Amino acid sequence: MSTDEWLEKWKEYFLMWYDEGKVEEKVIEAIEFVTPYLDQGIVSVSGGKDSMAMLHMLAKYKLRVFHWDHGRWLVPREIEDEVLRNIATVAPTAELIIRRYSLGESEVSREVWAPWYKEFFGTLRSLGFRYHLLGIRADESCRRSAKGRVVKRHEWVEVYPIYNFSWRDVWAYIFKHDVPVPSVYARYAKLVGWDKVRFVTFFDREFEKYGSPQIDSILSWRWKHNP
Repeated sequence: MSTDEWLEKWKEYFLMWYDEGKVEEKVIEAIEFVTPYLDQGIVSVSGGKDSMAMLHMLAKYKLRVFHWDHGRWLVPREIEDEVLRNIATVAPTAELIIRRYSLGESEVSREVWAPWYKEFFGTLRSLGFRYHLLGIRADESCRRSAKGRVVKRHEWVEVYPIYNFSWRDVWAYIFKHDVPVPSVYARYAKLVGWDKVRFVTFFDREFEKYGSPQIDSILSWRWKHNP
């Protein structure tokens, strides 16, 4: 079976799930839930499936969007350019705020990730928004499920509009509405499955326990030394 045929069969499945899983009802509920937070909030968009689905749901509103650029050694420029195009396509009128990880221009960023967290959360703090809207879902992990839908931090409050969405719900929404997501998803999903595929930093040793660097070496080998 060719990749196009394989993808078409999965699209058919997810479109069927859209109705069976009552995805539209979840979308309406998510929008109603999150709208009170928009005026003082900012929508964080990585470019992955969850954040892009969330962005598409909210695109009709006046939005501020935050995107964190990991730098070329963690996200190859070809992929980053695609992410930015996708964001602009889905939410062309949004105010887009981009910040880049300073160590992302060095290969060391793949090996040492503690500075990433310090700089990332420092950046969130500097933005000064009261609410940060994130595409976090409960079924991603027990830790995320235990957080709840609204999580208070010291300087801001995190809000999860699609918290109760399953991975099927997200993909069904994406296929139903033709939401653009990074093209690498299809290649990775064919190997690990639609339920496990994630959009994360490439060749990142932090995700060694998930086998991500090894999979990257097979599917994205051309970016290993020339991102």
